Amino acid sequence: MDSHSKEQVLGTTTSIAQKIEAELENMDIDKEMDVIGLSSHFKGNFQFGPYTRIEGKIEGNIESSGILILSSTAEIKAEINGRTVVIDGKITGNINAEDCIMVQEHGIISGNIKTPYIEVDQGASINGSISMGKYHTRFIELESLFQVGS
Repeated sequence: MDSHSKEQVLGTTTSIAQKIEAELENMDIDKEMDVIGLSSHFKGNFQFGPYTRIEGKIEGNIESSGILILSSTAEIKAEINGRTVVIDGKITGNINAEDCIMVQEHGIISGNIKTPYIEVDQGASINGSISMGKYHTRFIELESLFQVGS
């Protein structure tokens, strides 16, 4: 490879988790985060603000303008549209994220995913297609530059 490092080509090596953690550190969780509790079960169409954590059950449609965290106890049967989605629970439905999706070790997704960036932890399960559009093509091109022996 020429004089550019992998980090210069990819932009950064910071993971989604590190970016989310940094963003959450700058907020007052008690005042700014909405929480759907463990014993809650809702059906319908939902719109959430900048920071939301779901621990219970939701059926319907979810729109989120910020970080949507689906905890390990979350059971979601919904179409999800948002900016950043962190999944550690069970999701049945399609997910469309403008920025990124992070699937943690207990995350189980049955549905299609569309996002420019995804990070999947060991132990997570995805049963569906993943579409990354132009970003996916670019990632494959960059990855080929860093193959061992090149």
